[in-house]
Amino acid sequence: MKQFVLGKTAILPINASQFNQLQQSQRSMVAAKAIEEKYDLIISNYLEFEKELLLQTTEHVVLNKESYDDFYQIKTIINRRIVNLLTSTKLYYDQMQRQVRLCDLNNDDFSTTVLSYFSREYDSHFEYRFMENIRNYVQHCGLAIHSFSLPMNWEGEGDSRLMKNGIKIYSTREELGQDPKFSRRPVFAECADKINLTKSIRKYIEKLSSIHDEIRTLIEWNLKESRNCIENIISQYKAINDNDALGIYAYSVDSDDPLGHVTTKIPLLLDWDNVRLNLIKKNKKLTNNSKRYISGNCL
Repeated sequence: MKQFVLGKTAILPINASQFNQLQQSQRSMVAAKAIEEKYDLIISNYLEFEKELLLQTTEHVVLNKESYDDFYQIKTIINRRIVNLLTSTKLYYDQMQRQVRLCDLNNDDFSTTVLSYFSREYDSHFEYRFMENIRNYVQHCGLAIHSFSLPMNWEGEGDSRLMKNGIKIYSTREELGQDPKFSRRPVFAECADKINLTKSIRKYIEKLSSIHDEIRTLIEWNLKESRNCIENIISQYKAINDNDALGIYAYSVDSDDPLGHVTTKIPLLLDWDNVRLNLIKKNKKLTNNSKRYISGNCL
């Protein structure tokens, strides 16, 4: 291994076994970063959905939005937020098996274990089942919101009374039943006449967050081993190169000459893995997400 920079550089010989270990370690850490990026995409889209509910409620109150076109625009933009969110959850699910397989250094069948996490939540929670099926409905048939309201009601008594404003969005069983494919699915029989989308989405994200936390735990030991492997080789290189390891690569050549033609090279740096660690700190497990809501009542 050596630095791929202009000028003369130090060379640290490694054998084929070490090269393969470095290659596998680097591959697993890249996959783990991709896992965190996909989860971050879900959380970002979910946050935008929640913000949109608050924004549209506030604009309805302050700007007195009451026309048909106003209501159409409200419905359209929240539908867009839901589509973005469901697209990111689909991307997360579709890529998860491959990514965790790359983190599986000891052939422990991580991909099968991860599939069992998704299946468990699907079987255990109506909201999870419903959102998985509405995602398919949105991709192939229609939009998620079939009706919504902007309820206003007074709370309290006398001069201390406050008017509570909110927004409620629903899918309806009647509209879903117009799709022959959806009406034949088992989840359709579980649907009430109106399904509260906000509550369903919050529960769905809560359960996806729980799955993601388990995935982190599943791959954690292997990632520590992978990072240690690269950190150790960087330390060895620094020891022979005046503490300088900028731009180093492990590489294989087509001959016994270390200056021969390079056939494969692997970047050995940890900055991008630090991004993964920062995403873990940023996006902690959402506990009791479906039991929380934001209120503007700060009096």
